[in-house]
Amino acid sequence: MTATIVPLLERPDLAAQVAAWGFAEWGHLNPGETLAQRVIRIRGKMNTDRVPVAFVALGGDGGIVGTASLIFDDLEGDPRNPWLASVYVPPEHRKKGIASALVRAVEDAARRLGYSRLYLFTSTVPELYAGLGWRPLDRQDYRGEHIQVMDRTL
Repeated sequence: MTATIVPLLERPDLAAQVAAWGFAEWGHLNPGETLAQRVIRIRGKMNTDRVPVAFVALGGDGGIVGTASLIFDDLEGDPRNPWLASVYVPPEHRKKGIASALVRAVEDAARRLGYSRLYLFTSTVPELYAGLGWRPLDRQDYRGEHIQVMDRTL
């Protein structure tokens, strides 16, 4: 499947779906946050000239098939920045290269904004990122999850 990656700024109508996916997938990492608060946070990522930036992947019919973001802080108390975050592709669209395209779009945005290194954490798919050139740094327990922190020189 060929997906087109665009900044969420170009498709603000998709902010609620991006927020719903993120809330369902990672809401437990932000206890107390409501879906309505997450929608507001996602709308704050509708930028292209500064962090934070959210991206959406669009399928051939123009429907959303994935999302990813470039944010400044992702691990509370961690001084490293910026971060690749919230990479999500619904199960029915996985294994089609969409996540990889989203990761590359975020890397390109970080490079364009003047960053030379990018960080991420994952609890589920470190092998995806390793296959894209990301390097494991450390493992941590974060809010009840075992996570792998990784980085990539841009």
